[in-house]
Amino acid sequence: MTKKNVQAAHPHEALPEGETNRYLAKFKSSLCKRWALTRMETLYEIFDLAAFLWALQRDEEALAIAASVATSVPAPPPLPRGGVNYNIWCPATLSHALCVHLAPAGSRARAKASRAALLSDTGIARDNPAYIADVIADAGRRAVAPPGQTSMKWECQGLARKLGAMVLYSELAKAGDPLFKRHSKETALLIPRLLSKLGTLLQSTQ
Repeated sequence: MTKKNVQAAHPHEALPEGETNRYLAKFKSSLCKRWALTRMETLYEIFDLAAFLWALQRDEEALAIAASVATSVPAPPPLPRGGVNYNIWCPATLSHALCVHLAPAGSRARAKASRAALLSDTGIARDNPAYIADVIADAGRRAVAPPGQTSMKWECQGLARKLGAMVLYSELAKAGDPLFKRHSKETALLIPRLLSKLGTLLQSTQ
């Protein structure tokens, strides 16, 4: 992919120019150079950016970032020889879930499409409920852990990824998925805790 195509692929909310948060400015600058919707880790980092913006109460920007992924990866992408490319779909589910969670009143088309895509394929193995419980427990531990245990980069990323998982589980529970409904109260409580901790951490860099 040429540099021109990469630059054309990301929304203007991802650009580092004019970004007042020092950590986000650096993060955006790096991410824009590597922006691609066909790489697993980059898709996770795009969600991280959306989570960072959300934690800083910049909901419209966060939604724009998440929607750019949801629009480009609207459904589980197939593999050439059959099956689903979960390397792409799993990170994309976090952006779809955030599109549902942050959908503004009166603009539900994107949320409806994302919810349907998630219910069609959650990107999570349904024969391992213990894994889901473990992810929630780990999110709970991360929400109360004292800051400064790891570098700024890894702490922000860890919080963003756990936040994404809780949003995904919560929206699947709200949509009636029986595998996640049993965890609805836990995930609903963890979302604001993780969000607040991430926001505080990011604000410390301003």
